[in-house]
Amino acid sequence: MAKSFYGIDLGTTYSCIATIDSDEIVTVIQHPLTNELTVPSAVAIDDDGTILVGRAAKNQLGNKPENTVVFIKREMSNKDFKRRIQGHDYDPVEISSLILKELVDGANKKRADEEGLDPIYDVVITVPAYFGNIERERTMAAGKMAGLNVLQLINEPTAAALSYGKKNKANKTIMVYDLGGGTFDVSIMKIQNGIMDTLASHGDHHLGGADWDRAIVDFALSKIGTKYDDLDAREKGMMLLAAEETKKTLSAQEKATLQFVYKGIQNVDITREEFEQITFALLDRTMTIVDETLEMAGVTPNDIDEVLLVGGSTFMPMVKGAVEEKMGKQPKMADPNLAVAKGAALTAMQSEKGYIGTGITLGTDKGSRAYGMLAYRDNKELIINLIMRNDDLEIHKEFDSFSTRENRQTGVDFHFYESETTEEAIDVDPSLELEGKGGNISWGHEVPAGTPIKIIVERDKSGRVRVFAECQGAKGEFELVTPGVTGMSFGK
Repeated sequence: MAKSFYGIDLGTTYSCIATIDSDEIVTVIQHPLTNELTVPSAVAIDDDGTILVGRAAKNQLGNKPENTVVFIKREMSNKDFKRRIQGHDYDPVEISSLILKELVDGANKKRADEEGLDPIYDVVITVPAYFGNIERERTMAAGKMAGLNVLQLINEPTAAALSYGKKNKANKTIMVYDLGGGTFDVSIMKIQNGIMDTLASHGDHHLGGADWDRAIVDFALSKIGTKYDDLDAREKGMMLLAAEETKKTLSAQEKATLQFVYKGIQNVDITREEFEQITFALLDRTMTIVDETLEMAGVTPNDIDEVLLVGGSTFMPMVKGAVEEKMGKQPKMADPNLAVAKGAALTAMQSEKGYIGTGITLGTDKGSRAYGMLAYRDNKELIINLIMRNDDLEIHKEFDSFSTRENRQTGVDFHFYESETTEEAIDVDPSLELEGKGGNISWGHEVPAGTPIKIIVERDKSGRVRVFAECQGAKGEFELVTPGVTGMSFGK
């Protein structure tokens, strides 16, 4: 039987799964119950303990918000996040795993009915380019908890560009502007001779369409003289659902009415002009990130041949207009809701075959975090970065510049840090330390100050980071990022 490959876009507000067959035909798999290509990234627990995922769960947001979880992707970096529902504490890994399982179970049912294929096991999952250590670890762990073998993670803008490049293989430099429901990323790629290399990636995983929805809510409430915090949980849930629909209406019409319940039924009109005024600051934040990404890549808007819009929130006319004004060229809508999942499926095929016959092949991608260790320079304690932000994702570096600091030293302690800096050395910030990732090596005999310590650092295509240290024959290996392995308990 011909093998199929699968890619999953695990989104903040909507998720989907795509497949590519041996003939390199890419399709997004409809959910068998709704026949929709995307599934809301929502989980609800009914009073009887039944777990609802997707459309059924999202519908609960206005009825039983206390039992419903949305926007969980925004909490992937929050180590303390828990939602207690029906006596059980749900963390971001478990919620994300339920969304993944719903996608895969639905796809298995759809594919089995139509083609009799084997159950889905090997997948590639997408993540925001700006995700760091804990978010990537938790995404891998969610896949494992859902019963999947995660071949690798791939940055969402990179996946979208791969999908676009399947039919557009000409040599060019492209920018992907990816505004989803809860995250925002910008990546700049260069396609040459069928190979795509990422020049720079930047973003904000707490900026997305949900913020535009909330702006509509706040606008409407100000019109009736109240605030969001004055609403109860059910009223908040219903308003957010209504605001999302209002936003979609304003993408097609010049005026919309937000209807909601607060001390009776309320109706507040909002024009597209008003909407764009109250969300200008949000859009401006994305433009600042575009500027920073261009600078990181060492290019100007004139160097960009094409601009691709990805993510459902790019349907807002204000986005297309702002990007066109910034870049001096009309952006293209690159299958905004589905391109990321399709690119992930292409990556799954490439991970096994090493190439994609009918499209471009991913060369080098970029990381979005710096990784460093505690060391002394000029008698000052600093974080010296081993991997720089915007270094190639897959990387190998060797350092011969480290040494023991004191006479009669018999070992050395290691402390590692993750940051967003672009500097080679920064002041020590305890909040940046990767807890539980350090350690020590000991060689058991005294050596003078200045004895060389060899340091090697490696990062693989899924973002796994390892540091190797050696001094006087003593060796140590430290995993700073270990996708799929966490210290959390997942069971009920």
